[in-house]
Amino acid sequence: MKKTTMKDIAKAANVSVATVSYVLNNVSNQTIPDDTKCRIIETANKLNYIPDLAARSLVKQKTGLIGILVNRTENEGFWRRHSNLELIDQLENYFTNKGYHVVLSSLDATNPNINIIAERKLDGVFLIDVKNEQFHRISNQFKAGVPLIVIDSFIDDPLFYKVVYDYEDAITKAVKIHSQDCHFVIEAFNNQETIEKIKVFSGVADNSIHVMEHEQGLVRFLNQHPNKSVIVINELIGAIVSKYVNPSQLVVICTANCPAILPVQTTRIDFGELKSSAAFHLMMQLLSGQRDIPHDKYIRVKAE
Repeated sequence: MKKTTMKDIAKAANVSVATVSYVLNNVSNQTIPDDTKCRIIETANKLNYIPDLAARSLVKQKTGLIGILVNRTENEGFWRRHSNLELIDQLENYFTNKGYHVVLSSLDATNPNINIIAERKLDGVFLIDVKNEQFHRISNQFKAGVPLIVIDSFIDDPLFYKVVYDYEDAITKAVKIHSQDCHFVIEAFNNQETIEKIKVFSGVADNSIHVMEHEQGLVRFLNQHPNKSVIVINELIGAIVSKYVNPSQLVVICTANCPAILPVQTTRIDFGELKSSAAFHLMMQLLSGQRDIPHDKYIRVKAE
């Protein structure tokens, strides 16, 4: 089957080849009507157009590759794996629809293999749940000008953007629902600073917070604090907690994009935007060289 070209798209959409090129290559300095852009994109999809990444690389000095680096531990819980899977799947869909290819690498959170990173020539990079002490070792592998966005980590570095849920806002909303004495069950992030931030936002003592690593530890914690309202971060963990606590006593801050698994009596707090969506739009701004990018290096996704 003959490969679809920009000339084929231009003919079918009744526009010039140059206009097709501007739209499909996301050229930001051209004023093209939205209806024309939509017509070109719809035509390209209908004709099964596949971008020639090699040619694009030669012209733009770009590879068309977006890297997603996930920091993982050997015994991480399924709730964390699922959360990362949802995030990766959403990012992959967003960038595929923009003509990019996504390269996924799992890194040992404690001792990441730097060679895996150095071998890739990436246009942009997402770094998920990185330990603070490993961050610069990883970020130094990318040449200047390659946008790197950190997700799910609080990193004390003013050069890089960080995309996180606004846990302070979400926890404030959760506490208002159950104003009586509450206990917390939270995820075990690789980024210890994220855990410490959540603890501070909760406003309770450490012995009222359980960092979820396995179900046996959770059960011990809940047995030590019977008949208490519980605020849970991550609905997969919330579903486990609901086996031991009356669901009407639960408030779950949904971070894994699967709230339907919770019992109907559970109070949910959702976020107004997917974390993946916020990260994607920020990366597209950085890749296109837009000047009106956010000044605050922390992009906090607000709870509804």
